[in-house]
Amino acid sequence: MYNNCFRCSPHSSLRNDSGFHHHNNASTTAITGTSTAPNLQSIHPTMITNDTRRALILYASQTGTAEDLSLQLSGVLERHHFLTTVLPCDEFAPLSALPTQQLVFLLISTTGQGEMPDNAKQFWRGLLRKKLPAGWLGAVDFGVFCLGDSTYPKFCWAGRKVGRRMLQLGAREVVGRGEGDQSGEEGTEGAFAYWVEEVRRVLRDRWPLPDGAEEIKDDVVLESKWVLEFADADGAADGGEVDGMETMRRLHAPRPGAVLATVSKNERITTSEHWQDVRHLTFTLPEPMTWSPGDVLSISPKNFPSDVEHLLDLQNWTSIADRPLVLKPTPHLTPSLIPPCPISTPISSFTLRTLLTHHLDITSIPRRSFFSLAAHLTADETHKARLAEFADPQWIEELWDYTTRPRRSILEVLQEFGSIRIPLSRLLQLIPRLRPRQFSIASSSFVSPARVELLVAIVRYRTVIKKTRLGVCTRYLADLRPGEDAVSLLFHRGSLALAKEHLHKPVVLIAPGTGVAPMRALLQHRLRSPDPVSSNMLIFGCRSQHADFFFQSEWSQLQSEGSLQLFPAFSRDQPAKRYVQTVVREQAGKVWAVLGEGGGSVFVCGSSGRMPSAVREALVEVFAAKGGMHRDAAVKWLEALEKEGRYRQETW
Repeated sequence: MYNNCFRCSPHSSLRNDSGFHHHNNASTTAITGTSTAPNLQSIHPTMITNDTRRALILYASQTGTAEDLSLQLSGVLERHHFLTTVLPCDEFAPLSALPTQQLVFLLISTTGQGEMPDNAKQFWRGLLRKKLPAGWLGAVDFGVFCLGDSTYPKFCWAGRKVGRRMLQLGAREVVGRGEGDQSGEEGTEGAFAYWVEEVRRVLRDRWPLPDGAEEIKDDVVLESKWVLEFADADGAADGGEVDGMETMRRLHAPRPGAVLATVSKNERITTSEHWQDVRHLTFTLPEPMTWSPGDVLSISPKNFPSDVEHLLDLQNWTSIADRPLVLKPTPHLTPSLIPPCPISTPISSFTLRTLLTHHLDITSIPRRSFFSLAAHLTADETHKARLAEFADPQWIEELWDYTTRPRRSILEVLQEFGSIRIPLSRLLQLIPRLRPRQFSIASSSFVSPARVELLVAIVRYRTVIKKTRLGVCTRYLADLRPGEDAVSLLFHRGSLALAKEHLHKPVVLIAPGTGVAPMRALLQHRLRSPDPVSSNMLIFGCRSQHADFFFQSEWSQLQSEGSLQLFPAFSRDQPAKRYVQTVVREQAGKVWAVLGEGGGSVFVCGSSGRMPSAVREALVEVFAAKGGMHRDAAVKWLEALEKEGRYRQETW
């Protein structure tokens, strides 16, 4: 993509197959900002402040990615001397103030079937009000960056809708729409980096700086908006030895609306020799609750104690790890310029140890902004130059090779660049927030309103650097002890829900692997409801009937009762591989009977990648063959199912 050769750069000799040579020659007192690294608080330049250089960034985020990118964009605008306000879409109020904004950027994620994230639904309803005149936003310049996954039919749908509506209301799109594909080769971050460069060009062209003023260069560190401070003044350490494992098990970060449930079952249901560890988890709720099929549970993971202890040791923080902390916005910021708090409400005994355990994603893949700041946190000139290269947009492919391809974590980067010393005031600026993970519920409240079940594949794999990778949340879940541990759970509305008029019609459920979890919840709901529905067809895919045929006995029982037609696809039990799309074609007549003749619905759930598109192609072929359609008509017929809410997809 670039003419420059990364390996011919001045520091390419540092690179080897596993990363970088380890150096550790910096001071160990950086927690107070007094290390041999620069005093970063002193290099933030004076901003040009006037009412013509203000910008508003609104984000719609379901998992936190759009929020992270919004903060990065805020830094870009700040370097061009804009005073910037960053808010979730629904927290911008009143909406009637939107026409007074000079420059607005919207970072919009798409969730489910082309829907708005929860924190933008109110904002979107406001934009759709019919009484708004065509020129309502005539004085507003704007740009949109969409976040999505191209394995979904309605890729970046929510962001595109917002952009179109802004144009309808008279706003001027001053930068071309950006679209980040989570499943793309460079991911969302790569697309965002290119879009940000276009934003920079537009800012320079349309909002040039006055004579004598200069853009704040990328090698200058911007001021942190939130800072950590020790609550005690004397600096005395706690002194007692702390059991990191028990800290992880005992404490839970509070979340509004969450319940604390007891783990009652944590069983591996794949055979011991099978390559994948899949768990069937059951949680006992503090009181009976109701949820709908397709709903999801949000779980706040915790970093593993050994990883936390490793980071404390790397930064020489062990002696101060248990001193109380307070979190404050930078004092001189006006309320409108304070971005969202980078962590949730602190748990009791808020310390470095609990912060790293519950709130900061120390095992996540570092973004470009991490390297930009990290380059200023070392006194080692070789490390400084190398980190700065990774922060340079022209080396984005090499950054991907170093971070995303091997899934190298922040913790590993801090180990390899051992000279990095993180001041307390910069910790929240450097390491992103540890965000909740969502899992499809695998049971119906009709079966037991006091218990909720999950089916979870434990993330464990190797990459090109030959080190085993573990998912932060599934590692946490795998370690839970039945009868002893508790988990904070938050229920969310899912994207698989059927409209009432379709809920009692026939269904075709297509689910490889753990995608069967929400299908099980839907089947239980349909069969245990006051008006049971027995017209259910399940096409389930797995590797082997012996190793990973989840809930086999349940499906056999339902078959014997006449409540379920089951068609398994075992991909490795015979020479020719059989997948769920193979079975869709084999059972074309039955699939068409449900969808084309019975007015039923189809659900597709499982891992993203080739499966969703392969299933869509198989369905199109079925519609064409059994419905007597040409291919184009079959494609349109499938699209009509989507519009009616009769084709639902959930992939990850």
